[in-house]
Amino acid sequence: MEHLPLLFPGRLAAGDVIGLVSTASPPDDAGKIDRVIERLTARGFRVKPGKYLRKRDGYLAGTDEERAEDFNALVADPEVKAIFALRGGYGSCRILPLLDYAAIRANPKPFLGYSDNTALHHAILLKAGLATFHGPNAMEAFLPESEEECRRMLMEPLDPAGTVLFSREKMPQRMMKTLVSGHAAGRLIGGNMTCLLRLIGTPYAPDFRDTILFLEDIGEKAYRIDGMFAHLRLAGILSQVRGLVLGSFIHTDIEEQKRIEACLQREAERIGVPSIMGAPIGHFPEQVIVPHGASAELDADKALLRVSA
Repeated sequence: MEHLPLLFPGRLAAGDVIGLVSTASPPDDAGKIDRVIERLTARGFRVKPGKYLRKRDGYLAGTDEERAEDFNALVADPEVKAIFALRGGYGSCRILPLLDYAAIRANPKPFLGYSDNTALHHAILLKAGLATFHGPNAMEAFLPESEEECRRMLMEPLDPAGTVLFSREKMPQRMMKTLVSGHAAGRLIGGNMTCLLRLIGTPYAPDFRDTILFLEDIGEKAYRIDGMFAHLRLAGILSQVRGLVLGSFIHTDIEEQKRIEACLQREAERIGVPSIMGAPIGHFPEQVIVPHGASAELDADKALLRVSA
């Protein structure tokens, strides 16, 4: 599979316009949309809501056509400098055939989101060759817990020598564990494990060859995570990756959490590539922002991940 030359979008600046789009599920309280707009405005940005941002169609934030129309309109709007997904939930995979990938490549803008928006990250990388940003949805972006990371990864100049996303030395408070020692280099792809598996066998499935794969999930039991790894193995995918970065796999039951961690360690050892567990990626406010599709280096012994444009 040939890749389009990777494009990196420009950086955000104070006063820029951020477009807000509902790609998946609606918020349970429409007032949360107002609070997002107030927060981003207070941080010095202007905000352009999608036309259908406040729509609701059952468990979806409007019809597929409405959500895709909003995304495409924000891509084409020259005033909009970045696009933030309002939230995750479910539904992003449904709009993939309706997006204008030629326009996305012709108008490269930072796209920020995670969880269900994993589908968009992969489709945009594959079909438009654009690096996107796996990180807080608009409902969490630029909160006190995420503001420093948002400014670092979306606004500050990129370091030509590469940017360390995290390391054990930089984050001693986080219990990151080396599962398989060693170094790896490759394209950095991944996201929410459940959402990623929905893409397998579709025209939006990623090319896993020579990649560093990062994964996270929430609320899934150990046997479900085991089953997802089995699916990836049976599909011949796990033999293609060079490194494995496991973020948070959160479960509220303590005993189930132990079973999940045992499953992750067992699977990483079975794959046998440099691997870490407990990376600061996933469903929590202090998550790091990951440039999806960027070149990356993993030092599993130091739990260090560095990216470059």
